[in-house]
Amino acid sequence: MLNDAKTRRPSPLRAHSQTDPKCQRGDCERPCARRGFTLVELISTCILMGVVFSVSIPLLTVVAHERRTAEQRQFALQHATNLLERTLTRTWSELPVGNQELAAAPADVQTLLPGLDRQVDVRELTEEPRSKQVSVSIRWHGRSGELVAPIRLSAWVYPNGEGQP
Repeated sequence: MLNDAKTRRPSPLRAHSQTDPKCQRGDCERPCARRGFTLVELISTCILMGVVFSVSIPLLTVVAHERRTAEQRQFALQHATNLLERTLTRTWSELPVGNQELAAAPADVQTLLPGLDRQVDVRELTEEPRSKQVSVSIRWHGRSGELVAPIRLSAWVYPNGEGQP
């Protein structure tokens, strides 16, 4: 008899979960599935995380520097726009030719743009139609102390009734 229980092979032992009630009581004959991780897995995870951090931290530093530089340029552009608009509120006869005297910059501007250098220059153009060119230039010192590329804006003012569209 081939179907006899004595000749039948025992089923292979399969791992099972430790949530099985027999395994929790210790009555289980089958090996229980292991929980946790080995020391090799822990070390390899730490090495991988170290590599990721060693690559990402310098990258994050560069991104933060670029963001700060972009914020400074945006702030300088807004300040230059404000200076130009204030200058353009004057009439033709109130705009003297040459460098304009500027009041001291507000404290927040000086804080965000260290070593701030602002210039407003008015030039009279003799070509037809007659006009005055108003140019605003703003420079400041960057993080390493060098002057950054200036922000420059220009606009033209025409005498009343001449050349304006």
